[in-house]
Amino acid sequence: MSNTSKPVVKQLIEQELALDSYLTTMLAEIPPTELIEQQEQQLKVVSKLKKQQATQVQSTVKQQQKKAAGQVTLIPTATAVKPLAIMPDYAQEEFSALFFKVGNLVLAAPLTDLARTMRFDGKVTKIPQQPIWFMGLLPEKETQIGILNMAYLVQGKSRAAQRSYEHAPLQNVIVTLDGKWGLACDEVLNITKVQPDRVRWRTDRQKKPWLVGTVIDELVAIVDVNALVPQRKRKNES
Repeated sequence: MSNTSKPVVKQLIEQELALDSYLTTMLAEIPPTELIEQQEQQLKVVSKLKKQQATQVQSTVKQQQKKAAGQVTLIPTATAVKPLAIMPDYAQEEFSALFFKVGNLVLAAPLTDLARTMRFDGKVTKIPQQPIWFMGLLPEKETQIGILNMAYLVQGKSRAAQRSYEHAPLQNVIVTLDGKWGLACDEVLNITKVQPDRVRWRTDRQKKPWLVGTVIDELVAIVDVNALVPQRKRKNES
């Protein structure tokens, strides 16, 4: 456990605010979908945990204020105030994540949620009257994969619509673990080990419920791909 103090706690809080500001700038509003409704139950739990976290931080600061100058103290680390209960199961220990790009934004998704990646030539079967982020169906063997434009899902319509996908097409697809959905992106970068204590896990996912956390050092957003795919379709298929 490394040494910390009141300035360190303040620095941690400022760092979190800085990350919030960064992500707000990089990510626009996701178009409203029913997946938000699917998250409502989870958000109630998250809200409660957030209050508990705030109380814990205040308590830690008060304890430190009582310590005499120069006195050796036990150090509250970021892990000590981290809401462990809201961390995904895969994040209980070091996990592997696929890093990829959508536009200039670098994202990461845990390998436990993915089946594979593949090159994408943009050839899909169009389906009428679908959301703008639904590109079409990609035939594969005896099934079809629903291809989603990830730029629209993570950047929002206003920003994603500024791009010409005819001249700058999305050239790769990340396939979800169930093989039903493919998330089209620009570039697949690499697979990297991620330490859970180097991630700032989001406690409030009312907005952008698919945004799980941020790798602090690289400022890379960790994505829950299952929160990006259409929930209505999944319910009908169940």
